[in-house]
Amino acid sequence: MILTREAPIKINENNYSYYEELGYDVVIGEKLIIPIELLSTGSHYKLSCKCDGDGCNTIKDVIFKNYIKYGNKWGEYYCRKCSESKRKKSLNLNYGVDYPIQSKEIKKKIQSTMMEKWGVDNPSKSKEILTKKART
Repeated sequence: MILTREAPIKINENNYSYYEELGYDVVIGEKLIIPIELLSTGSHYKLSCKCDGDGCNTIKDVIFKNYIKYGNKWGEYYCRKCSESKRKKSLNLNYGVDYPIQSKEIKKKIQSTMMEKWGVDNPSKSKEILTKKART
C-alpha cells in the first residue's frame, strides 16, 4: 500500500510544460504539491510503501519510476519476500506450476523460438551459440 499521498515538486525547465498542461499555474523555481498519481513517469521521488503481504509490515521507500516500471497496480506493493510467494501463487493459479520453466506450454514456446532463430531445439546443440559462450 502506498503511504505517500502527495509529493512536493520543484518546477524546472524539464517539468514545466508537463505540469502546465495538467492545468497547474507553475513558475520555474517554485515548489508545487501534487497528488502522486500526477507525478511524471520519470520522477525520482521516493514513495513510502507498506507491504500488502499477509502479516507483513515491511515499510520501504521506492522510487516512483521504478514503482510504475514493474507494473504495480496503483496502491499495491509487495516486498521482495512476499512478491516471491505472490508470484508463485499467480503462476500456480494460471499455469499450475511454481516456476515458468516447469510449464510444458512455455517449454514448447522456448523450443519453437530456438528452432526459428538457431535451427536447433536446445542451445547446447548450436555451434554458433557454443562459440559465443566460449568467447565470454
